[in-house]
Amino acid sequence: MCYGKRQVCSRLTIQRFRNYAMGRKSKTKADWVQAGQLLLIERGIDAVKLHCLTKKLNVSTGSFYHHFKSFDNYLGSLAEFYGSEQAQLPFDEAQRRVGNDPALQLREATTIFGVGSGRQLNIAMRSWAQGDQRAAAAVQRYDEVLINNLDDMFAALGFDKIAAKSRTLIMMGLASVDLDPELLDPGFGERWVYIRDQLILSGAPQG
Repeated sequence: MCYGKRQVCSRLTIQRFRNYAMGRKSKTKADWVQAGQLLLIERGIDAVKLHCLTKKLNVSTGSFYHHFKSFDNYLGSLAEFYGSEQAQLPFDEAQRRVGNDPALQLREATTIFGVGSGRQLNIAMRSWAQGDQRAAAAVQRYDEVLINNLDDMFAALGFDKIAAKSRTLIMMGLASVDLDPELLDPGFGERWVYIRDQLILSGAPQG
């Protein structure tokens, strides 16, 4: 199910959401889902309430019920988007930007993931999944998409099966690790780039 034009979704990061959505009076289904993700990241699933969503979007409830039959239906859509389109978007956008070179694709996809608050959203979704079957199913689908894409990229770089899948496992762990930023010096972003470029991609047979 599409929650807005694919190019809009792929380029819309969490940080840019407020300027993007607040600039339009008419709110789309994608706007409501993005607002829910912001609340999820900021304060967890307990903060994802209709009055919080309308406040964040500065609208009444009318637009909400134009797109969703009920709040339970909305939560299902919130989980579904994460587990379907959102998982694939960084890879599709990376290919659009840099072409078919697997090393360039990996670097670009991880950059898109970082700019879009992907790790924070992963942490929040996994927390929600502890008590919600829809969220748990979405996390499983999300992980399957990431595993398949990363495995293919590392295989395309010439790594054998165990080397490719081991690198995928490291990347998956880094994509969801929850650490206090105050404990990290250098910061997570700098370490992420070093691990990716100097450890994960180092020694690629065709890198």
